[in-house]
Amino acid sequence: MQKRKDIRMQNETSAASPGAIGVSLVDGDTAVRHARQLMLRSEDYAVRSYATCAALLADPRARDYPCIILDMEMEAIDGLALLREMRTSGWRGRALLLDGLAPGSPMLTEAERHGDTVLQRGIGDRALLIAIAASINGDAPARRPAGSSSNADDA
Repeated sequence: MQKRKDIRMQNETSAASPGAIGVSLVDGDTAVRHARQLMLRSEDYAVRSYATCAALLADPRARDYPCIILDMEMEAIDGLALLREMRTSGWRGRALLLDGLAPGSPMLTEAERHGDTVLQRGIGDRALLIAIAASINGDAPARRPAGSSSNADDA
């Protein structure tokens, strides 16, 4: 029964308001993906959820959403390669990359070039919502602000 529910949750948008902002969520951890999807829906985001990068690439509707939340530890394709393919196919949004890249890393440099933001994987809900809003509004920092890696900001 749980597997059937997970399949229904994947790639569905909620009954968000007609003007709801779309967010694509890519995370191979079912529990994390499901929890984030529910949290985002409760905040009136239209959410499309994917267990793999390949599933996101295969969904043409994913290009309509301005924000992708992407766990960088996905198998089969690295996150930056996924974003390159999305941009080549017409996507013009920004990504929130869940990782812990070291300052000066080539991946961080590429993220900065495209206006993407790198956040700690365990980011709290409130900080994630702030980062989504900033990325959609075009003022997303490429690096995580000091102190935002704690889940304490969920209180």
